Amino acid sequence: MFPYARACGTLIAALFAVVHAHAAAAVDGATIAQRGGAEGVPACAACHGAHGEGNAAGGFPRLAGIGRDYLARQLDAFADGSRQSPVMAPIAKALPPADRTAVASYFASLPAPQIGSSPPARVASDGEILAVRGRWSDGLPACERCHGPKGAGVGLDFPPLAGQPATYIAAQLRAWKTGARGQGPLGLMRAVADKLADADVDAVSAYLGSGAPAAPASADATRTADESTPRPSALAGHPAPTHFLPPPESAIPNNDFGRLVRLGERIFTDTGNAASQYVGNDLRCSNCHLDAGRLANSAPLWAAYVAYPQYRAKTREVNTYGERLQGCFMYSMNGKAPALDSETLIALEVYSYWLATGAPVNAHLAGAGYPKLAKPEQAPDYARGARVYAEHCALCHGQDGQGQRVGGTQVFPPLWGSRSFNWGAGMHQVNTAAAFVKANMPLGLGGSLTEQQAWDVAYFMDAHERPQDPRFAESVAETRKRFHDTPESLYGLSVDGHLLGSAPAPSRRTLAGTGQRDR
Repeated sequence: MFPYARACGTLIAALFAVVHAHAAAAVDGATIAQRGGAEGVPACAACHGAHGEGNAAGGFPRLAGIGRDYLARQLDAFADGSRQSPVMAPIAKALPPADRTAVASYFASLPAPQIGSSPPARVASDGEILAVRGRWSDGLPACERCHGPKGAGVGLDFPPLAGQPATYIAAQLRAWKTGARGQGPLGLMRAVADKLADADVDAVSAYLGSGAPAAPASADATRTADESTPRPSALAGHPAPTHFLPPPESAIPNNDFGRLVRLGERIFTDTGNAASQYVGNDLRCSNCHLDAGRLANSAPLWAAYVAYPQYRAKTREVNTYGERLQGCFMYSMNGKAPALDSETLIALEVYSYWLATGAPVNAHLAGAGYPKLAKPEQAPDYARGARVYAEHCALCHGQDGQGQRVGGTQVFPPLWGSRSFNWGAGMHQVNTAAAFVKANMPLGLGGSLTEQQAWDVAYFMDAHERPQDPRFAESVAETRKRFHDTPESLYGLSVDGHLLGSAPAPSRRTLAGTGQRDR
């Protein structure tokens, strides 16, 4: 009994010591922030504001509400010289590592400043287009695609942009361009900054630093510019496009037809909200068809629309374009197929039709689908794919492949598991996934992986379990025999001791009441 009591006493003393240490760290962090630290370290509040709100006039960033690990990592980078700053470097070097963590914890605990939430009436300025929509003609994804809706920040590597002074944002973009901030994770920000002209830097910084939310315009907004229209800075040094170009968004007419075009675009880019009754996972159409279905070599809608009706080996029959869209909801969205005469499907067809304005019918257009890859020199390998994933994909999609969310918004999509596409989706085929990855991933760095890396990481992704194929027939073996008996599908095969496709069979709700043929 007494040894037990002594052990309990020791444990309780240890717990009190831990609690006291945490409390001391919190006090030390607040002290450094408000009064300064040892070795003549000035108070953070002198430049960053009493509440970490930043200083727009001086170009000092807001620190309040930014993640502890991100802030601590920046202080470490200032201290070791991998991030350059004549102001912050001596301060960070003078702070012991424990003090850096303490002050980072303090600022992370403060509430972030409130940013206006009313969406803009129009997407008109170049800065707003870059922030909200991107400029895919120059390989630039929107700031929101990584930093989250309204620039709220995502995870450890994509800090908040909302509430940061425009002068600070511009300075950091130029620091990425010059290498003063190094390459960053995957070299992503260096690559983005290199594609921005000085006018782009000023425009996007002014927009993000204005306090206006980086939110998509309403479905009824009239936009006067378009992110897909090449700018002079985008065309400099690049050959003219060799693929079909859809009309600019500003050309959408202001009539009932235009209303359906905009509705189709909204369904395509915000599928889970705009067509929630038909969606069963956390994906949106634009996850795999980039730039709102416009981008060549990312299965653009303008190329798909003019290719239908067509015979498809998957269904062993001729499908209309509407039936093809129904399949997307059933498989890629793991949901329920809308009826052919539903407003959802009609709006998507109208949007596709409008994007294909001027395209030849029944012709294979350059940039259609994903560029096919030759068979790799080495057979795709799970272990090699896991390494590629860890080095190039986990930054955005997470170590567990479940993507990343901010509030109720899925910013980076899940690649496997219960909230991803099911075993009937085209992306479950290794060759299709490899082609998409090679051309488009990592986001903003398409073409940076070797073909072997693309095959390996596609195999790794598709070797994980996901929702059952809605066509499930009696058993996994029978379902593979009927629908997956190809070298490109891992369904029904054992990988790492697990029989892929052994998740529960689906209910028939995916077909009920849609007029969809059970195929």
